Amino acid sequence: MNERNTKQKNLILNAIKSSHIHPTAEEVYECVVGELPNVSLTTVYRNLNKLSEQGVIKRILIPNQPDRFERNPTKHYHICCERCGAFEDIHEPNYNLDLDGFECKESGYLILNHEIIFKGLCPECRKQIRI
Repeated sequence: MNERNTKQKNLILNAIKSSHIHPTAEEVYECVVGELPNVSLTTVYRNLNKLSEQGVIKRILIPNQPDRFERNPTKHYHICCERCGAFEDIHEPNYNLDLDGFECKESGYLILNHEIIFKGLCPECRKQIRI
């Protein structure tokens, strides 16, 4: 059965596609509710889950923080400011993105998937504390 392409789903997807901040579900909700006041947070979560399961968007799981969502589902890394929480893509250092499928000789594990989130200080926070 084909899935319906609802107005809510389209607004949620557009909110992700137009965002450069890797928004949380609550931030997506705040964006969508301005255009569709009757939308519920549950609807936003349900559609974000479906879109990420379908590989249209990417869910980023961050320990002790709300999940974030992004428009680019391809493999890449992220960096998070430990002071203000800013969250961005990072293209350096040039780590090996092809580790999925690698078999570890010592442990015998097969790596199925990996995520790396670097932690640091964004330029604004560095200015404020002069590091």
